[in-house]
Amino acid sequence: MKAVIQHEVYGQIEYTESFWTGKKTLTINGTPAQLVSKKEFNFGGKTVSIKGSYYSGTSLEIDGQIIEVFQKPQWYEVVLAFLPFAFLLVWGNSTVLCSIFPVIGGALGGALGGLAGCISLMFMKNTKSAIGKVFVGLGVGVVTILIAFVLALALLSVVA
Repeated sequence: MKAVIQHEVYGQIEYTESFWTGKKTLTINGTPAQLVSKKEFNFGGKTVSIKGSYYSGTSLEIDGQIIEVFQKPQWYEVVLAFLPFAFLLVWGNSTVLCSIFPVIGGALGGALGGLAGCISLMFMKNTKSAIGKVFVGLGVGVVTILIAFVLALALLSVVA
């Protein structure tokens, strides 16, 4: 994920954070900052601290100034993102409920729900309107539950 911010004191700030590896890079006014530790950069003798992550909201602290890079998700975004996880956790681990509508639960359901939550948050960060974010969250949730249903049917056909 990449963010480019125009700051009145430091000029153009370019921050990237890899979704897969977590690798971070920081460029201030075209000059790359040197990574000192996992959450700190060195730029021109100044320490730049990174607070948060792409999913929880990222801010940079330079000389006591806080510069917001990625916004924190709203409460409804987090709830919508992890609804499929909660659904698969409850429904997928109940034999009575699975006899009505089978979905996978346990480790596979948890992994699928967690991945869906992260993907949902990623898509919601790129959506501007609140209504669009709700549709994205519900859409990813429905697709996740359908995938869990298809996987459960596939497992049932193999076992039976």
